[in-house]
Amino acid sequence: MAAGSGRERRGRRKRPSGGGETRTGAALGLFAEVVLAGVLVALGSLLLVTAVPSLAAGVAHVRRQVTGRDIGVARFVRDWWAAVRALWPLGLAAVAVALLLALDWQLARADVLPGASVVAVVVAVAAAAVVVVLARAAGAWSEPAVDGDGPGRTAREALAVGAQRTQDDLTGSVLLAVAAALCVVFVWMLPPLALVVGGLLALAVVGVESRHRGRAA
Repeated sequence: MAAGSGRERRGRRKRPSGGGETRTGAALGLFAEVVLAGVLVALGSLLLVTAVPSLAAGVAHVRRQVTGRDIGVARFVRDWWAAVRALWPLGLAAVAVALLLALDWQLARADVLPGASVVAVVVAVAAAAVVVVLARAAGAWSEPAVDGDGPGRTAREALAVGAQRTQDDLTGSVLLAVAAALCVVFVWMLPPLALVVGGLLALAVVGVESRHRGRAA
């Protein structure tokens, strides 16, 4: 009996874990879709004013992958076009604010402005805040579309939700700011990574929102 029990235990140890294989496959699938989303977001952002809508479509793509819904390039294209039509004001505003902050940063570095070091810090904090609000707005846009396969939020609604979540979930906002900073560092270290950082930022948005909902529940 003891020998038989020993063989049974060894047999159980040798049998692979189906749950582990499933989790590994899901993780690999998510990784592949994040990379694909990054490439699609990069291509969709070539016009610059479409950067925010492209990120919104990328968030929708990653969220669909996580929730087991319909995904694919064709679906991303439909989401992208819907996001462009809804969020183009945010995309235009993002470009304008980015140009203004870049000008202020250059003036601060050139010591043209009084208190240049303080101005540089203020510009960096403002840039981080703008990125976080726009990222959370991009994530908020697709929620109705993903849940009900209907149209997403308008630019005004998405911005309002993004700003509110930035204020309500400060920890998640800091995490998003860190994620955005890491994306910048990745591109600075290796420029070709610009093709995938959009997917990484989209994943960060989905993760932060999921964490916030989990803690609220």
